[in-house]
Amino acid sequence: MYCKTFSVQAIASFVMAMLALASLTNRVSAEEHRVARLHGVSSQHYATPVLTANPLMVSPIVWSVVSVPIHPVKGTDGRVHLVYEINVRNDSRYLLDLTAIDTLDGVTGQPTGRNQVISSDGQDINGKIRPFALANPTQSSVDFSNQLGPGQGGVIYFDLTYAASEVPQCIKHRVTVSFQKTDGTTQAYTTEDECTQVSRAKTLEIQAPLEGEGWLNVNGSGSIISAHRYTTQATNGALRSPEHFAIDFVKLNQQGKLYSGDQNDNASYFGYGLNVRSATSGRVIEMLDGMPNQIPGHLVPLPEVSQLAGNYVIVEISPGKYALYAHLAPGSVKVKQGDPLGVGQLLGKLGNSGNSEAPHLHFQIMDSASPFNTNGLPFVLKRMSYQGHAKGALAPAIDSLFQGIGADVDDSEANLRKLQMPLTLDIIRFK
Repeated sequence: MYCKTFSVQAIASFVMAMLALASLTNRVSAEEHRVARLHGVSSQHYATPVLTANPLMVSPIVWSVVSVPIHPVKGTDGRVHLVYEINVRNDSRYLLDLTAIDTLDGVTGQPTGRNQVISSDGQDINGKIRPFALANPTQSSVDFSNQLGPGQGGVIYFDLTYAASEVPQCIKHRVTVSFQKTDGTTQAYTTEDECTQVSRAKTLEIQAPLEGEGWLNVNGSGSIISAHRYTTQATNGALRSPEHFAIDFVKLNQQGKLYSGDQNDNASYFGYGLNVRSATSGRVIEMLDGMPNQIPGHLVPLPEVSQLAGNYVIVEISPGKYALYAHLAPGSVKVKQGDPLGVGQLLGKLGNSGNSEAPHLHFQIMDSASPFNTNGLPFVLKRMSYQGHAKGALAPAIDSLFQGIGADVDDSEANLRKLQMPLTLDIIRFK
């Protein structure tokens, strides 16, 4: 058995590093008992690895990519998107500042990709943390921070974009954090993780689940961090990202409006009761019908997680690939468990059941049959017409639609598209 020997100096260096970490995690000062107040981060980027002569690094912060491998998908902007989340935790007893997080090509070690993530109210949240303690369905940019309190965890969102020929084989992350010591000086740590593979599997190609024009993607993927990205949460003891590729489709009329008439009547919404069709072939493995519609704009909280999808159909496309069609109208589901499906087969009617504030279709591809204990998978539409993109930040755009105001649409790049995924606020015509 081969055993490498280490010099006394090397052993001493490692021991000193471990003692430094022990001092960081175990020392208790008066400041540790105060409630940490969130504040801005210094523009200085520290780069002081604990062990400069050894790839082993000791750090007070722990992180990992939530769903692996990372799946690339081509969006309507013509770029390949790497959409993923990092789970991060402060493993010390100090308030930590995240001063830098860099994405690196795992092969070359060079910076890679352009990460641009924007909150629903239009704020830049690149490299910021959404702490778990602040999680709620109405999260906004004020809930994002560059800091983590002692023992606190959170999520950092990514949407790296590339030209198709530039997508790396794997991604590494270089994270720098700093904290204030009891003597008033600042200590910084820079750590790199292991390489996370980027999938080379072919992206699932689907047909349209809906018909006609004016389908606005109000909660989708891409740079805008919508409500679907906020569903990264612990399920059965594991952190999952079930909806980071999911889409909510609502239908607009030619004036870009969501409804006409009584705002509280589901029938006033242009998408209500329209056909929902299977975007793939497969087999129905689960369905539910009979849940009532919600009143638009007056969401009643549901007591059971199993009720959140409302009336739904889950289709097994192939092993490890499932499609969810959710919030269908009560009494409209046309299939039953075990039914084989062909592409385009009628599943039901678009509704407003479950966790839904307005009639829409929630559509997602996932790696297991559970809508929640699963990780989302990307998909591209074989053919669609890109009608344009609704202008402005996501939250104000949705508020305007509920107020009866038509969407302000940039249609300068409207044309036929193939093998692309609609991004948030895109407007699509099917067939």
